[in-house]
Amino acid sequence: MNHTSFKIAAAALAVASALSSTAYAGGFQLTEQSALALGRAYAGVGVDGTDVSGMYYNAATMTLHPGTQVQFGGVGVGMNLEYVDHKNPGEKNNGRDKEEFVPHGFISHQINDSTWVGLAITVPYGLATDYGEDWNRKDHGYKAEMTVINFNPNVAWKATDTLSIGAGLALQYVDAKFGVGYQTMTSTYEATDFTWGFNVGLMWQPVDSLRLGLSYRSETKHSTNGDVTINGSTGGALDGTYDASVTVSGPAWAMATAAWDVNDYLSLYATFRWADWSSFDSLQTKAPLLENKVEQLGNLNPTLPIIFNKMSNIENGWKDTYLMSVGYDLRVNSFWTLRGGIAYETSPISDEHKRTAIIPDADRWWFAIGSSFHWTKDFQTDIGFAHLHGVHERSLYSQNPVTGQWTEDGRYRHLDAYLLGVQMQYRF
Repeated sequence: MNHTSFKIAAAALAVASALSSTAYAGGFQLTEQSALALGRAYAGVGVDGTDVSGMYYNAATMTLHPGTQVQFGGVGVGMNLEYVDHKNPGEKNNGRDKEEFVPHGFISHQINDSTWVGLAITVPYGLATDYGEDWNRKDHGYKAEMTVINFNPNVAWKATDTLSIGAGLALQYVDAKFGVGYQTMTSTYEATDFTWGFNVGLMWQPVDSLRLGLSYRSETKHSTNGDVTINGSTGGALDGTYDASVTVSGPAWAMATAAWDVNDYLSLYATFRWADWSSFDSLQTKAPLLENKVEQLGNLNPTLPIIFNKMSNIENGWKDTYLMSVGYDLRVNSFWTLRGGIAYETSPISDEHKRTAIIPDADRWWFAIGSSFHWTKDFQTDIGFAHLHGVHERSLYSQNPVTGQWTEDGRYRHLDAYLLGVQMQYRF
């Protein structure tokens, strides 16, 4: 028996706890909480002041939005994860699942001249990959479905004419399912969990045309309880469903943003984000009944408990990631705003040998364009499109259990995502 299943389940659940991502982004963390900001690769997000989604990225920026404002929309995500096998020439597979929609909703209300409150409902993390149960590399993982829903009440205070401060409480719900296999055997892990975290931010506006922001979202810790279901093991000896649990902390992240209104027609933006993916260092998967059964079978196969222990106590070795983006808004006239942006984001994978098929991450470029249409002074719609293109190392590897030597199984010819966002905003 090969217990890669426990490694994949634990790794995927950690991602569910921290991220996440239907979309293809660093560590599968979803940045897509605004269709408008998507159009400039999230440069200057929040301090741009163009939509109330800024409360997710920096709660202090609610003070840029007078009165009561609502926003609803989402980003559609399609992926191309084309994998070419080296050991079986000519064999290809694509891990893309069906297209997904990442919704978001915000409401912001000004209580008085110095205080704002708001609510953000977002999907900050998620995952959707599917290679099929018959894939000959299913020991790297063949299927993943995961959603994280974030309920985030916020408050902002305008301390002075130039300084605003904001904070919020993040309540997260996770629903995850992951599959992995070895020869005829498949293993499926399912889990749900609730947890909480917090966010803080500040915005400084030294002059009317310049705004600078700093924000932080805390680490989130999930103590999940779920099930591992084994099918197709040799002689059915391990077939069945077992209680399992994983405790893992998701990464904190911090963001610095800037917005410069050059004139009445042009604004320039920039973002730098750090994410603490080095916290995704090691994991332990606990399934007591299954562990006992493996120990009993170890009397017939002495290597089985060793393999199980190795695969259920995992060293991930991820590293921190960075997103750097620049963009612009061009206000063509009172009705139409045109925008664009470019970004570069680093991969959390520091050891390529530990890459899995359900999280086939890589460094990536963002190329984005978008527009806003101001139908009235209080109502507008926004669209954005971005192409994320994976670059540099992006292969899958296997290790010889006797010699310890690594060999390259195959390579992802494409690691790309295509994002299309639409939203509406209304000011009361």
